[in-house]
Amino acid sequence: VGSVEVQPSELSDEDKARLVQIKSEIEKLETRKAEFSQTSAYEVAYGVSEGTPVNARIQLRGEPDKPSEVVQRRFLEVLGGDAVAENEAGSGRLQLAHWLTRPENPLTARVFVNRVWQWHFGSGIVATPSDFGFRGAQPTHPELLDWLTSEFVANNWSIKQLHRLIMRARVYQIASDAHPTGIQKDPENKLLWRYNRRPLDAESMRDSMLAVSQQLDNTKPKPHPFPDVNTWGFTIHHPFHAVYGSSHRSVYLMQQRNRRHPYLELFDSADPNVSIAKRQTTVTPTQALYLMNSEFVHAQAYWFAHRVAVKEPTVKGRVRLFFEIAHGRQPTEEDFNAAVDFVTDYQEQLPDDDQSTRDQKSWSAFARVMLTSNGFLFID
Repeated sequence: VGSVEVQPSELSDEDKARLVQIKSEIEKLETRKAEFSQTSAYEVAYGVSEGTPVNARIQLRGEPDKPSEVVQRRFLEVLGGDAVAENEAGSGRLQLAHWLTRPENPLTARVFVNRVWQWHFGSGIVATPSDFGFRGAQPTHPELLDWLTSEFVANNWSIKQLHRLIMRARVYQIASDAHPTGIQKDPENKLLWRYNRRPLDAESMRDSMLAVSQQLDNTKPKPHPFPDVNTWGFTIHHPFHAVYGSSHRSVYLMQQRNRRHPYLELFDSADPNVSIAKRQTTVTPTQALYLMNSEFVHAQAYWFAHRVAVKEPTVKGRVRLFFEIAHGRQPTEEDFNAAVDFVTDYQEQLPDDDQSTRDQKSWSAFARVMLTSNGFLFID
């Protein structure tokens, strides 16, 4: 159907007004179209593009400008010497991944299973997680490591299934309580007759405080508010440095290689400059001072106390709920008496504020005690 030309004089006043409106909308859409054409559909990010893969040449006397015969791409002889397909046009990274995870090579799966075990128990079945060779430690339970590895591979390398398998086992669920016979026979607990008590890592500690205070933000994090690229004047001697506040999980905190996040560094987080197989655990006075004086800890304690106060109006109910949330258990009679004494003594030392303010301050202080207690900060 062809277009029909209509003279403006033939239009009614209502149609003329409508025509003016349509033309205005078309102009706006054309402007937006021009704006979109000048911007990319996706945000620009730094990346690496693959070049054309080529086989290396032997360099005579090590001189790059004196190439000799071509050396076909293949795996190192000491690692089996398997060849790469001659018609392979890619970089070879996919072939390397397939080679590392092939059924004939159990080492990759064994190393990974040992790492997962280490995450749950603090120490791997092989105590040297990056060295399974002759200089590395011998596995304390070789049959267990072999069985876990076979189950891991049989389940399509499912990490979730591996976590479930380990966490459902009795060896993971037993307490860390010690008894004289076990200490006498196996003082280092190599046979895992009890759970090895260990502290939460830096990320888990922060996330747990945010969770119990109900301040953990589970929405999708937004990009960090970096300064505009046109204002950058950073150098090696004056690098960019910033610490951005966040209520998201600690995995989303900004990490800088040249200067670590102060909280993560204080509590033994891994150094992003190097590959860390196992974190070193330290106990320092500065860690205790942070837990006592940090604005972050005080804020989470305030909201934790607010959460409990809203649900429980009575002292007994509040103490019970504090222990249920923070320690995952009911308070003993001794716990209850100590909590009541603490809150009472704290209120007596406060200035003559109104009762609601005294309650808020005293219960926030008790919440801070719960958040910095061994029962909260350690895995038993």
